[in-house]
Amino acid sequence: MAEEKFKVKNAGGMWVRSEPVVSEATKKVLLPNGHLVTKLGDSPKPDWWKVKTKFEAADVEGFSNKNLMVSAPANGSAGDLMARTIAVVERLSPSAKPNYLEAIRRGAPLFEDHGITTPLRMAHFLAQAMHETGNFKILRESMDYRAPRIMEIFGVGIHSARVTAAEAPTLAHNERALSERVYGLGNPRKAPELGNTKPGDGFAFRGNGVLQTTGRGAHRRMGEACGLDFEGNPSLVTETEHALKPALQEWTDGRLNVAADANDIRKITKRINGGFNGLDERKALFAKLLPLLKGDS
Repeated sequence: MAEEKFKVKNAGGMWVRSEPVVSEATKKVLLPNGHLVTKLGDSPKPDWWKVKTKFEAADVEGFSNKNLMVSAPANGSAGDLMARTIAVVERLSPSAKPNYLEAIRRGAPLFEDHGITTPLRMAHFLAQAMHETGNFKILRESMDYRAPRIMEIFGVGIHSARVTAAEAPTLAHNERALSERVYGLGNPRKAPELGNTKPGDGFAFRGNGVLQTTGRGAHRRMGEACGLDFEGNPSLVTETEHALKPALQEWTDGRLNVAADANDIRKITKRINGGFNGLDERKALFAKLLPLLKGDS
């Protein structure tokens, strides 16, 4: 028998409870409006079902009030959203790297595991990913800059690296040297924050993948969460099979579905970028993506 899928239909969300009883003691997880659940069966009490779902990458099982859900067949809204997602990425990112594009084509189970199951959440995720990767064309962060651009991005008063006008020409068009100066041991303010502890870490662990995972520490943390050695082999981050995993794990760790549901693009950008670089472009991408993912245009 096919699984019965339902969608939370309540502005205040829906509790999954340990028993079909409304009390503080039975609360397990508050699922947001739009979240998908699978019905496991009826319960001893009328108006309650036993349900299961994934929430923030964890399995959740319990009881919920059926009056707070509407039918969402397995091949219905979730499938429609993924079909639109693939079509939108193919349309807006015609020069996307094949491994990114194929990862998205295969990505339905991962997106569902991490709760990116509504057009609003998907639009926010894609807006961040498309900005970070230049429309899915960038695998590894390029540090190949002219001296004036280095000053604009990493100069004194702008970035913790505090690159001086005298230094900039020596770092121009030298990706390894600039990476070490900005992210590595050449920046004693930033290196500890990124977990970069060895010579060469700045370059080896510069921005990487869908959300440009940066730093030895982040590669280790994402690798441990995903069961992969991203620290020992950073190139795994951009392989088709794994490309979405660290990005979605970062999304979940930052509780960014909650921020997406609140339409708080500043909070999402701060978590992904560490600041607000490119905020206007992220907003523009989001504004373009949302109606397409909703099927409004």
